[in-house]
Amino acid sequence: MTNVRHSQPASSPPAKRRASTVARRLVRAVLAAALAAAVIASVLVAGIAAVGRDNGLESRPALPEGTGPGGSAAADGTGKIRVAFVLGSSGTEAADVLAPYEVFATSPRFTVTTVAGDRSPVQLAGAPALVPAVTFGDIDAGRAPAPDLLVVPAVVDPGGDGEAATRSWIARQSARGIRILGVCAGSMLLAEAGVLDGHRATSHWSRISSLRENRPAVHWVTGQRFVRDGRITTTAGVTSGIPGALQLVHDLAGESEAARVGAEIGYPGWSTARGTAIADQTFTTGDAPVVLNAVLPWFRPTVGIGLTDGIGELDAVAAFEVYTISGAARTLALAAAPTVRTKHGLVLLTTPLASQEPHLDRLILPGNAAHDSGLLSWARSRQLTSTALIQSPERAAFDVALEELAGHAGNATAIATAKFIDYPTGQLHLDANATDTRSIWLLFLTAVLAASAGALPSLVRRAPYFRGRKTRTPEPEHMARRDPS
Repeated sequence: MTNVRHSQPASSPPAKRRASTVARRLVRAVLAAALAAAVIASVLVAGIAAVGRDNGLESRPALPEGTGPGGSAAADGTGKIRVAFVLGSSGTEAADVLAPYEVFATSPRFTVTTVAGDRSPVQLAGAPALVPAVTFGDIDAGRAPAPDLLVVPAVVDPGGDGEAATRSWIARQSARGIRILGVCAGSMLLAEAGVLDGHRATSHWSRISSLRENRPAVHWVTGQRFVRDGRITTTAGVTSGIPGALQLVHDLAGESEAARVGAEIGYPGWSTARGTAIADQTFTTGDAPVVLNAVLPWFRPTVGIGLTDGIGELDAVAAFEVYTISGAARTLALAAAPTVRTKHGLVLLTTPLASQEPHLDRLILPGNAAHDSGLLSWARSRQLTSTALIQSPERAAFDVALEELAGHAGNATAIATAKFIDYPTGQLHLDANATDTRSIWLLFLTAVLAASAGALPSLVRRAPYFRGRKTRTPEPEHMARRDPS
């Protein structure tokens, strides 16, 4: 009988090996990418959290012991036009409040105050906490006069549950038909309160795209320093609140009063006849210094900013704002006492000179603090370098603050910071040779760490212990026996 062999369909052994090798390599590549991405994500999350802690936004501050609950005083004078600045409980943008506050307070035609959900201090991002003068309940109950103009700054969490009372109160005030000024991303809080539906409005340039997507009932406008739509005015980023406030001084107190206040405040290029058009902004590679500092904050210096009673609100906020936005340094408000009262009555919480605080790298003394003997003596006793920031009719508070920043962090950082606060740069004297390489080195180290994590699977596979386990399977004993013949 003839034996017939039937062929069995089977894949070629080399083809199987190739497919298996490709699959293993793909798994290793995916695992390597996942590990590298996890390292980068962890660094970014940790960096953003560290910035939040440095800016004081993780918890709401308390009044220092021995400080009474009596909040801020109203502006000097008996102005008939009442202006109320809303303070958010989740944290409030410092310059959105203090800069336009000084604009209105400079005119005797206005009486200016601050209002919040309660009398607890409100943290200003990267700056001292501020004690509100009155509460929503005070105004609702008639214990404090209702405002004619409501100023709404940016807050940290405009749509969060913590700001529900703020949104509700803003909506009730808007229903009264009063004027409203939304500063920078304060338009987000106004939009969340439903106040901007059907209106033209603007905001910080970095927010416009998301606002168009999430709030389509509002007609969002770019390329304007501020936008007026009936009784509602909204401004572009941060320092645009100054010309926005000056415009309302013009509308409510007249052109000559606006010109007088504008000359005293000193916003670059502003005049009653100046148009509102500004350049459209987008993210570019030039923003790298600010972006890197925002996610890689470690090992940056700590700068003390000295404050004293009677300091101008713009003087007080400019240095805090440029260092907070640039991320080039952590800031600490210093004063002889736990609180200071500004030129127009705001109460700011500070760190007393006698306290035991972390090491300071240098001291900045803005405005009248530059001549404070207590701060100067304290700096000398600790061998701290101090820099005076004094504005003049030719040099506004943000001019000198940005130029000081450039002297330590470089011109690129100062220019990028000015872009993020929507501040003109043509008048700045940026001739510094400084370069801050801290964030670049941290970026390099992060890349090395991510690459090392990504290489881990291959290193483990090649380790002697794992290679030793890949031994050949021994032949069965009966197969190993040989016929002795």
